[in-house]
Amino acid sequence: MMSKIALRDEHGFNQVFRPVGSTPLRMRRRNDWFVAQIENLGAKRVLELGSGTGETASYLAAHSSAEIVAVDISPAFIAEARARHAAPNLQFELFDLLGDTPLAFGQFDMVCGNGILHHLVVRLPQVLESLKSLTRPGGGLAFIEPNFHNPYCAFIFGTRVGRRWARLEPDEMAFTPGELHAALPAAGWRDAFVHTKDFLLPGLPKTVVSGILAVEPALEATRLTRWLAQSHFITARA
Repeated sequence: MMSKIALRDEHGFNQVFRPVGSTPLRMRRRNDWFVAQIENLGAKRVLELGSGTGETASYLAAHSSAEIVAVDISPAFIAEARARHAAPNLQFELFDLLGDTPLAFGQFDMVCGNGILHHLVVRLPQVLESLKSLTRPGGGLAFIEPNFHNPYCAFIFGTRVGRRWARLEPDEMAFTPGELHAALPAAGWRDAFVHTKDFLLPGLPKTVVSGILAVEPALEATRLTRWLAQSHFITARA
C-alpha cells in the first residue's frame, strides 16, 4: 500500500495505516462528512460498523452530541480502540453483523462505516437488510466505499497482482455505482444517493497534496472525470 501499515487484524487482511502524508487529511475529510450526515439526520444514536482502532468513532463522539456505538469483528482492533479512546458518549463493542444478534445494541438513527461493505459483497443483500433492521424509521445509512472504476482501485481489486499486494480477502471487491444503486432499494432502503468523489489517495507525499486539492473540484464537477474518483459516498433512508 502507499501508506505504511500500523496494525493488522487476526487474519492478516484488514489493516490500519500509519498517519503519514495525505492520510490524516483524507481521514479528517471523511470524518467531517460523517459528522455532517449525523447533523442532517439529527441522529441521537449512531452505529459505526468496522470501527477498527476507533479513530473515526472518537472523532464523531467529539464533534457531535450523539451516542456512538462502534463495533468491530476483531478483538485486537477493539482492544486497541478501548486503550486509545474514551468519551462519555462513546463505546466499543466486539460484534459480528453476520453471526451475532443484529439488535444486540438496540436500534439507531444512523448506521455508518468507512470501507466496510466491500468486505461483505458476497452477502450484501443480507447485510443491507440487517442494517435496515437496526435503523429506526426515518433514520439513515452513510457509507464510504471504493469505486471500481478508479484506476488505483481497479488495479487493487481487479488484478491478481494488485490483490496480493494489498492483501485483500478472497471475496473483497470494490463497487460500481450501478451495483449500489440496485442493491440499496432491493434491501428496502429509500432515497439512495451515490456520490462518487475524492481524488486524494492515502499515503501520498505532502508535497503533492496541494496540487491534488487544487484540481480536485474541477475533476469532481464534470461527468467526464467524476467517475474516476476513488470513492462512493453513499446515503439512504430507512
